[in-house]
Amino acid sequence: MASSAEPADRAVETEIIDHVNGLVGRVWAQFTARVAELGLSMPEAKALQALEPDQDVPMRTIAARLHANPSNVTVVVSRLEGRGLITRSSADDRRVKGVRLTEAGLALRDRLTDRIAVDHPAVAGLSANQRESLLRILRRLTQHAEP
Repeated sequence: MASSAEPADRAVETEIIDHVNGLVGRVWAQFTARVAELGLSMPEAKALQALEPDQDVPMRTIAARLHANPSNVTVVVSRLEGRGLITRSSADDRRVKGVRLTEAGLALRDRLTDRIAVDHPAVAGLSANQRESLLRILRRLTQHAEP
């Protein structure tokens, strides 16, 4: 959709986009480093983050959360299961497999969450008030995001 922004607005939009793109790059680099510290692949880390404590999550839900093909998620889940980080179970419908974090998986997921938070580029150097403002903006942006 083309923007009908005035030139001054366009300059502001362009600067915002440039800053967001730079931040995304820094966030990705930081996330990649934290994942490597814990001996995980990127897909494994993202799958751990997609799971909820004490809850079976269907494979299709994990695939949707990861924006991935279900067959690719099956490979990642098999690797996590082999490491003892998750278990799989069948529901009433045997075609539906649920995935659940083990204690070891939850502990590793929590360690990843803690490590990411230590020096995350999106919040590093912000005051408490600035973090609250950013959170309000992000909530608004995610509410209006396209599916």
